[in-house]
Amino acid sequence: MSINTGNALKSATIGQETLLILSRLARLRLLLFSPLWPLLIALGLRIFLLIHTHGVIDGDEALVGIQAERILRGDFPVYFYGQTYMGSLEAYLIALLFALSGPSVWALRAEPLLLALVVVWLTWKLAEILTETSTLTPTMRRVFMTGAALCAAIPPLYDGVLEGRAYGGFIEMLVVILLILISTLRLARRLFNGATRVEAGCRWAMLGFLLGLGFWIYPLMASAVLAAALWLLGACAWEVWQGRDNRGQAWRKLSSELPPALWSLPGALLGIAPALGWGATHQWTNIAYVFSLGGHETLAQKFSDMLKLTASYATCVGPRVIGGNLPRESAFLTTIHTSLFFIDAICIGITLLGLGFAYARPGSRVSIVRQLAALPTLFALCTIFLFCVSSASKSIFIGGCEADNAGRYAAPLMLALPFFYATAFTLAWTFLTSSAAFSGSLESRLASPRWSPALIARLLLVLALLAMLLTSLFTYQQSDAGRTYQSNYCPQAPSDNDPLLRYLQVQHIHYFWATNMLAYPLVFKSHLTVIGADPLPLIHPKIALNRIPSYTDAVLHAEHPSMLFIVHHDEAQPEILQVLQKLRVSYRAARFPSQPGYDVLVVTPLSRSVSPLETPQLDLFYCVSRG
Repeated sequence: MSINTGNALKSATIGQETLLILSRLARLRLLLFSPLWPLLIALGLRIFLLIHTHGVIDGDEALVGIQAERILRGDFPVYFYGQTYMGSLEAYLIALLFALSGPSVWALRAEPLLLALVVVWLTWKLAEILTETSTLTPTMRRVFMTGAALCAAIPPLYDGVLEGRAYGGFIEMLVVILLILISTLRLARRLFNGATRVEAGCRWAMLGFLLGLGFWIYPLMASAVLAAALWLLGACAWEVWQGRDNRGQAWRKLSSELPPALWSLPGALLGIAPALGWGATHQWTNIAYVFSLGGHETLAQKFSDMLKLTASYATCVGPRVIGGNLPRESAFLTTIHTSLFFIDAICIGITLLGLGFAYARPGSRVSIVRQLAALPTLFALCTIFLFCVSSASKSIFIGGCEADNAGRYAAPLMLALPFFYATAFTLAWTFLTSSAAFSGSLESRLASPRWSPALIARLLLVLALLAMLLTSLFTYQQSDAGRTYQSNYCPQAPSDNDPLLRYLQVQHIHYFWATNMLAYPLVFKSHLTVIGADPLPLIHPKIALNRIPSYTDAVLHAEHPSMLFIVHHDEAQPEILQVLQKLRVSYRAARFPSQPGYDVLVVTPLSRSVSPLETPQLDLFYCVSRG
């Protein structure tokens, strides 16, 4: 009797220990497949890139910083300087950080860094919603969500750099796009599934608010608007199709569910309120710009441009967004990015083929692709379509692929890429798990001392994904510290302008003329104590924007303002010095190193003030002054 009792106690103890082990394994699995790791990786990677590039900012980013500083001084703008279609939300968010820590390049960069973490988390949330109606097991759902979040945490280098720029609303636009996709998916699922009118009205109002807010921040988010509209129209068409046996009843049900959509109008008006308020006092030039994105060319010219843009997208812009290569990068880095592009293209191809097969064979094993990738694919197609038809994209014709003047207009595609990669991975994992060639019971696998082919194949699949992500991490480390964040409009600008700024301050130079990519970083870093302006809008107003008219007027009326130029390092007598000698103006000159092969020349007239408008010979204020 005592022996039986001892055995029973021993069995109970073993059972409790087994349950404890299983509980701990479950908690470990939840921790492993959670958004925590992608968020930590995203944070670490972006901090590394920030430190690696030594806080280099270009002229456009410096303008955002200047706007943020002026907000703290009581200036409350609605739009980015000189561009009445990019809302100033980013400048206000950066101003908040400046108020907490003081103005600095690091605080400027912190704002897009923090919002990049929001992008990663929203990618996780969208992946979670996409899997809700799938037939995936809870574990595979977590695998898909974690895979998508990891790919968002380690985007291709080009996308990661663009995410980290304070570009007047780009990263904010990405956040709003993801929120629009999430809201659209939620609304479409609840629209015909018992949602009350109050719930439906609230969901429509939220979607409208996001659409209005997005248009104020950056009209580039139009791809999300198009995708949302098509998705909701598809949901309505599907509802009618399901009720095809009684079309009258189906149409009545549809018409009864749509009135709450009117709540999207006040929501949109609230979101776009800053733009409406500004437009009412400025002849609606902001709204006119949005409607001008299609261009004013003839139909034949539009079609020709569309073909050229499509070719540019296929050969230049698309591979850059997908593969990650930066303009003017090393041949070694280009080779790595080309390899990554082909791997990524295979993942995209697998997803698209699976999606097509899922719609052709709804009952097949690949039908899960329809739930996982349909909405991201629709958004990606809308992004590509709008790039190819928008007049803004034609900036790629100026300077070609290497100049990368249109890459940002295609970059929202980056939001769909994590779902393509995660879908391909999940599809491959599912096939390996369910294939008869690799099937076998858990007991037989545990009893076998050898690894099963299925386990080996899945391990190789995980290693392939990790290898791709680690290779992407390696490209960040290999990026050029001084050039990565330079503007494509002026890559010759100095990566370290601190010695130049110290010279201006020591020499008590408070006003100067320079091309904007050289001027505005100095103005920002001086905390607005040194004022620089670009004279090009005064010389050629049709090709350049007068970003801050008050700065231009201040320099124009200053006494003896200096002039800054980027010149070739081996140029002993730059043209500006020759012009001043012809004008018999005495001057003081100093040189500072810029990018390899270039210097920054500071010229201060001494005998009298020199205006860039007084002679055509002073039309020298370009990125690199001609010599």
